[in-house]
Amino acid sequence: MVVVSKPAIEQFSSYLKNNKPTTLFTQIPLVDLSKPDSKHQIIKACEEFGFFKVINHGVPMESISMLESEATKFFSLPLCEKQKTGQPQPYGYGHKRIGMHGDVGWVEYLLLTTNQDPSLHSFQTFRVALNSYMKSVKKMACEILEMMADGLKIQPRNVLSKLLMDEESDSVFRVNHYPPCPNVQPLNGNGNGNGDVIGFGEHTDPQIISVLRSNNTSGLQISLREGSWISVPPDQTSFFINVGDSLQVMTNGRFKSVKHRVVTNSVKSRLSMIYFCGPPLSEKIAPLPSLMRGDQQSLYKEFTWFEYKKSAYNSRLADNRLIHFEKIAAS
Repeated sequence: MVVVSKPAIEQFSSYLKNNKPTTLFTQIPLVDLSKPDSKHQIIKACEEFGFFKVINHGVPMESISMLESEATKFFSLPLCEKQKTGQPQPYGYGHKRIGMHGDVGWVEYLLLTTNQDPSLHSFQTFRVALNSYMKSVKKMACEILEMMADGLKIQPRNVLSKLLMDEESDSVFRVNHYPPCPNVQPLNGNGNGNGDVIGFGEHTDPQIISVLRSNNTSGLQISLREGSWISVPPDQTSFFINVGDSLQVMTNGRFKSVKHRVVTNSVKSRLSMIYFCGPPLSEKIAPLPSLMRGDQQSLYKEFTWFEYKKSAYNSRLADNRLIHFEKIAAS
């Protein structure tokens, strides 16, 4: 349980209080992974939204339910027990503070490496459930990246997925728990707060893609291109895919990383599980040569994933991290 004082709650409230009310967006791009021609829908969604929902994903519901159950048990433990996983530097258990530069949220979380993370040595059942879940989600993520490559007509088709399959892949896994926040004013009395308390502040993900699954509690919002925020209807049987900053660079801006945030709920807790698909630390991130046409110029300087990850950890959540890696157009 997150314990936050009233002044801190007001701190979260000020983050959103001047925003116009968000609307529920029912036209989220939907991709059926059982259909090969879905590659075209993936490309369109990545270009227009940087975000889409996948169904027929092949991840067993048993694995999903088992991990959710173990995560719920974990967050129900006394604080001293949860802290046995270690302080978030960056891996381990954290609450309220997000990163090291002043960002806060109505959230507690567990951040883990996707390798045999020592943080869970005291939580064997949790670890077993996590390994089973991650194996299936990683397979799905690779399938999505290969469908992207097909849709972009680039070869080899594993040009993106091989970065996840690499033994040195720097992918991470995060479980966020957002307890009910009594200060949220419900919408229409149904407990779905319009969010004047922030759960997790607006940001983009720095990796290639992120694979998100949450329980059936609302809270996720994404920003459209013109800057308005829309609420994403929850769907606990599907997954949501975010385009990350690295993929934006690799497509030379054709795909856009999606800015998103989470607002709190007055009645129900929200549990989300995110697999962040990262390349090896030494991997050079730059526009893929096969996507460059004619005399088209790269919009970005080449950098390694290690350099970008370091820059991301040294920034605030809402910062435009890519601005430091953009090429300045000649006047």
